[in-house]
Amino acid sequence: MSATKLSAIPLFATLTDGDSERLANVMVSRKFEANKTLFWSGDKGADFYIIQAGRVELFLQDGSGNETILARLGPGDYFGELSMLDGGPRTATCRALTPVEALTLSRDAFFEFIKSHPNAAAHLLETLGRRQRDTLAQLRSVRNSNTAIEEIAAGGPLWPRIADRIAAISASKQFLTFHVIWFATWISLNELILPKPFDPFPFGLLTMTVSLEAIFLSIFVLVSANRQGERDRIRADVDHQVNLKAHNELLELRRKLDEISERLIEKK
Repeated sequence: MSATKLSAIPLFATLTDGDSERLANVMVSRKFEANKTLFWSGDKGADFYIIQAGRVELFLQDGSGNETILARLGPGDYFGELSMLDGGPRTATCRALTPVEALTLSRDAFFEFIKSHPNAAAHLLETLGRRQRDTLAQLRSVRNSNTAIEEIAAGGPLWPRIADRIAAISASKQFLTFHVIWFATWISLNELILPKPFDPFPFGLLTMTVSLEAIFLSIFVLVSANRQGERDRIRADVDHQVNLKAHNELLELRRKLDEISERLIEKK
């Protein structure tokens, strides 16, 4: 692999041309058949892959066997850098969708390169530190769903907000009480109090008024229901961010537990 192509990978972007060339020389070409699993989630990782030809997919599998596709990668893409750096378990399963040819960099070869070229280590640490900051910023950016909904509603058009307000009022007990008093007063005036009723039985004016009110209220309620669908989507997005954060933290906890177990075994 040429140094130019290697420098296009963010992890190695800050290396000098000479260091990139030397690192490219220690990479090994490997071939994989279609549908072959390169590694499973939880396997101990050691190699970093750069795809030369073919396509792979990265996915997670739950206890029921359902697969969640994380990414589909093709020529020029790379994966496996985390396990190469920390020696921890793979965070996803990788499967070849087509025959694949990839360049691999083993953990041992990478650290031998670092030992013999200490200046390159400073560049790599700088890149890793920047990526860690970006990851933490993304994890901390999980927002309260109600706050996000209020901000979007405040900046949106006036008409949907009016519909929400009217729909909320129509569902209140005050609205019900008002109509009970209104109907009772209307019927009493026309049937018991006024000598010449303005809307005698069967109360055609009242019926027409209530029908028009029902038509407009149904429109407002439908608009508000559509807005509720948008709110549910925002809450789902926030929940997804929370789940991703929890997943990352669990993976990190698992990695630390594995390290502790390995150290305890070594002491024995």
